[in-house]
Amino acid sequence: MESLYFLIPLFFVIVFVFPLSLRIKVASDLNKKQMIISAFLWKIKLITVKLYVRDNKIYLITKRKKKEIEIKLSIKEIYFVESIGENLKDKTTLRKLAFWGKVGLVDAKDTAVTTGTILIIFKSLFAYIKNYKPTCSMSANIEPCYENSVMIICAYVSFTITIFDLLFSLIISLFSLRSKAYGKQSKLS
Repeated sequence: MESLYFLIPLFFVIVFVFPLSLRIKVASDLNKKQMIISAFLWKIKLITVKLYVRDNKIYLITKRKKKEIEIKLSIKEIYFVESIGENLKDKTTLRKLAFWGKVGLVDAKDTAVTTGTILIIFKSLFAYIKNYKPTCSMSANIEPCYENSVMIICAYVSFTITIFDLLFSLIISLFSLRSKAYGKQSKLS
């Protein structure tokens, strides 16, 4: 007779291999130097963060805690973020990438040129991403606004990753950070 204790390791194997569907929504107002970032796991909202820039400093406000936090990053923290981003790049499956925007400047000619330039930048970015992630669906829609001075860009990113890949990348990044501190190159990454 089979033992029910085999269900415990089966549960952990399924949890580590089952992909997590993450969605990130970003809305930024470049005139006011504000940005709102929301992260979702499947359909569940994880966190909403508001960022704004004042006096060359970045401030962060979460919806739960109405407290301003000034962000200062050291060289080690920047290296860690770059390392984990590099490790996660090939392990994620990009599903959807979409951009919306509303651009308006004082002059109609400047508005049209800026709108066209932003669309060209997004299409160039899409061509680059399509070389590495061919199954990703992408769209961009930038509207010119000739009446008001406005610069709003919104982005939607949907991707999947497994918990195992996330933990593995985190561990590799921590080891590479530690070996970088001692002046050696990591043989794991």
